[in-house]
Amino acid sequence: MKETIRDYFLYTVGLNEKTAMIISYIVLIFVIFLISMIADRITKGLLLNSIKKIVSKTHTRIDEMLFDNKVFHRLAHLVPAIIIYLFAHEFEPYSSIIISFALAYMILMITLTLFKIIDTFIDYYRTKDYSKGRPLKGIMTVIKIVITVFMGGLIIVVFTRDSTAAWALVSGFGGTTAILTLVFKDSILGLVAGFQLASSKLLKIGDWIELPQYGADGEVVDISLTKIMIQNWDNTHTTIPAYKFIDDAFKSWEGMSRSGGRRIKRALFIDMKSIRFLDDSLYHQLIKIDLLKGYLQGKQREIKQHNQMLTADLRQRVNGRRLTNIGTFRAYILEYLKNHPKIHKNFTLIVRQLSPTEKGLPLEIYCFANDTDWVNYEEIQSDIFDHLFAIISEFDLKVYQSPSGSDIVDYITSDSIDS
Repeated sequence: MKETIRDYFLYTVGLNEKTAMIISYIVLIFVIFLISMIADRITKGLLLNSIKKIVSKTHTRIDEMLFDNKVFHRLAHLVPAIIIYLFAHEFEPYSSIIISFALAYMILMITLTLFKIIDTFIDYYRTKDYSKGRPLKGIMTVIKIVITVFMGGLIIVVFTRDSTAAWALVSGFGGTTAILTLVFKDSILGLVAGFQLASSKLLKIGDWIELPQYGADGEVVDISLTKIMIQNWDNTHTTIPAYKFIDDAFKSWEGMSRSGGRRIKRALFIDMKSIRFLDDSLYHQLIKIDLLKGYLQGKQREIKQHNQMLTADLRQRVNGRRLTNIGTFRAYILEYLKNHPKIHKNFTLIVRQLSPTEKGLPLEIYCFANDTDWVNYEEIQSDIFDHLFAIISEFDLKVYQSPSGSDIVDYITSDSIDS
């Protein structure tokens, strides 16, 4: 084709040989460019539209995802490069350079297409339920790296026409390993940690984890080869290097979520000045409570039998056994929780006293809600303590509260009135 164009301008138009050669190159470049553009339009217009119609009629989802991720669009870019490759021999003595660039471009497009296929596979895999327990993004990143190295070697072979050059380049990396280790320390550590996390199943997408040292408290939304992304409960995102999950401790709430029970561990601080024995008046008041009736009757019989065997003067309070308002209140809480529909009955349920403090006597509730959702859990916990704070006065007990300004004013006012 080049000779035909040159002869036309040389013999028909009457130009000199050098000018005719330059013009023939320009015309040939324009023709090849025009053919490439037309072929590109035809490929993208007809072929891609046909593929779109075909994938829309199939029942599988994977082919639609391949199309949406522009896998076929990337392949369409090969057509202009193939045309340039076919016409490269017209540009002697530069044909070898043009062929090298055309082949390198095709290798690049094939590499990018493979990357899109891998991304599509990851997206499709994530739609499956079992994907949360087996994240593949890190492994696929390694595959991308291997493909990149392999395709890079092919491009070197294309330009040098010598396969030993590619192997020499790969071998040369051995001499710079120490430097690369220092420069890419985080990436290398992340690579190793990513494999450890994937193999040991310490972490998966959807887990609720907590790392206070990094301000992270939320759900894992992405696991890559070198980093973990966490969506915190305030909708912010925290990105942490993967190797930090191996080096540092982190709290995972996944076991709690799987178990179906979430722990409630909170104490009421009782004013110790309000603790006393039950007198007849308070006893008859509390026995009217359905949850306490069986406890009080049984305990009263037990105490009566025990005291009958004693020779001490029972008129003295310190002699013999007696019911206390704090013990009865503790028994009430235990029965209340046993009958609560939102408390897990198969898990530990304890109401216990802790060591007294300057803030009073801690009466700790240790149990598990049967709903692990954060909002529901907080609602259950709040409802329980709302009830206990409201009912505690029925036992003639008081919750400890540090003196406030109004307490001091009330004290001064009452003291002045007494005076």
